[in-house]
Amino acid sequence: MMKKIYAIMPKHNIIYSLTCLSGILIIILFGIIPQQLSLARLEQKAKNIQFQIDEQKNLYTIYQALQKGIQTKGSKILPAPVKSSLSRTQLDMISIAIKNIASKANLDTVFASPDLNSLGNEPKSLLINIVLRGEFLNFRNFLIGLGELPYLERIEEIHIQQNEDTMEFRMKISLSIT
Repeated sequence: MMKKIYAIMPKHNIIYSLTCLSGILIIILFGIIPQQLSLARLEQKAKNIQFQIDEQKNLYTIYQALQKGIQTKGSKILPAPVKSSLSRTQLDMISIAIKNIASKANLDTVFASPDLNSLGNEPKSLLINIVLRGEFLNFRNFLIGLGELPYLERIEEIHIQQNEDTMEFRMKISLSIT
């Protein structure tokens, strides 16, 4: 059989053909295939980056809508009144003021009275014990309302207790008096 091939093609033509075929095969294996794999990886990276860009565009529109909502709604700014003192003749009005703040915040006032132990020897502050009942989110509004009082020095204590149907808030606040 080899003789038939040699008869049709000379030996050196077969060697040249095999050399050329092996050269083409080497170029394909080590040149073209790695380039195709690299190109496929780059195309995948480009798709991922395009997906991220589209995702960022969609999120940006949501972000803008949220920003507009925040700007139009306007966040509640905490009050910062000019500090003053409460005169001793106005001490009986404290309970009424606290009950009004609690009712605006949709809380029930159980107890609001001064701590009489803090009134000795010309004090500059008066402690008030307060007990409220209601929802926790309404308690935040109550604290904001307390912040509007110009004679509020500080909040001494806050105790929150969960009952079966509502929450109970026990507070001790300090008021500036003259």
